[in-house]
Amino acid sequence: MSETKRLTPDLLVIGAGSGGLVMASGAVQMGASVVLLEGHEMGGDCLNFGCVPSKALIASAKAAYQQAHSGPFGVASVTPKVDYAAAMEHVAHAIATIEPHDSQERFEKLGVTVIRDYGTFISDREVKAGDTIIKPRRIVIATGSSPLVPPIPGLETVPYDTNETLFDRREKPEHLLIIGGGPIGMEMAQAHVRL
Repeated sequence: MSETKRLTPDLLVIGAGSGGLVMASGAVQMGASVVLLEGHEMGGDCLNFGCVPSKALIASAKAAYQQAHSGPFGVASVTPKVDYAAAMEHVAHAIATIEPHDSQERFEKLGVTVIRDYGTFISDREVKAGDTIIKPRRIVIATGSSPLVPPIPGLETVPYDTNETLFDRREKPEHLLIIGGGPIGMEMAQAHVRL
């Protein structure tokens, strides 16, 4: 059985998405001792399931749209040949390009102690993550969001995607019904119509 470690940093940041990474980076560069907890993906929603992949897919969709609507510019419009798998590979490449900036290794080089585990509050001032108990001076909770699968009767009986699974697809869906008009839902609707 492993021994429990105890850490007492100036700051504990829970969540390594956009907000948590900025907070951890800024605090450590100003001289604070920082522990960063992340039980899922470094970079969070923005890098892996939101901003970066959605903008990359929109870029592919924009290229297709421009081919089909170039007539007003004196260029013959053509029906684009969309390779959906290649568009999704473009998305994966965009994520891979940015990933090193959000990596555990980069933050450890900055001086942040990164623990890749989920935390649980064990008191109003202590968080346990794996075999480590952290009692910081201050805590920032930057856990972001996750997709809500609405309680629609029968939904569990049909295949569906969320923003956490859609970018793994390599076959273009025959049809797509998007539930939710937030930023990612709107971007995916636009991109898929254009593709």
